[in-house]
Amino acid sequence: MSHHILSDGLFVAGILVHAMGAGHPSQPAVADTALAGYPYASAVCEFGAAGGPDCVNPRDAGDMFDWGYWRGGRFGASDQWGYEYRNCTSYVAWRLNRAGVPATLFANLGDASQWIANVRGEPGVAVNDAPSPGAVAAWDWQGVGHVAWVVSVRGSTVTVADYNHAGTGAYDEHVIGSRPTGYIHFPGQ
Repeated sequence: MSHHILSDGLFVAGILVHAMGAGHPSQPAVADTALAGYPYASAVCEFGAAGGPDCVNPRDAGDMFDWGYWRGGRFGASDQWGYEYRNCTSYVAWRLNRAGVPATLFANLGDASQWIANVRGEPGVAVNDAPSPGAVAAWDWQGVGHVAWVVSVRGSTVTVADYNHAGTGAYDEHVIGSRPTGYIHFPGQ
């Protein structure tokens, strides 16, 4: 199973203020965002150092980005909304939760490539080509796709925050370089 993730960085006025390792040599630098911090930035690679910086399953190179937490000898890789930790979907679900969007609208939508199809027709949810702060930019690329939180829009420049944009398991805030399939606008945004 392939996943799409990024780790978290603390940005204040667009400047990276704090970044520290997650305490494991195979973990990328992590920190928190100014919005009280993505709580799963410290998730560890299921395969330890053998997973490398992309947390690749040593027995299956197509199985990447398996971050989570060891509890009682069992590895848990999913947050309360049904998304794997440090994935773009988990990060965006956390942001939606923080924005007060009902979890029934964004939980368990599948991988990022399925979000647009799975929210169409939901009451109060709109999908269009108009970016706005707080909307979700969604790419339904074949495979897992990608979702990102729209931070700002200035003319045609759209800045997003996301996890795993570069496939490194790290937080990123950047201007989007490719047009998303669409922008998802949840109620209250």
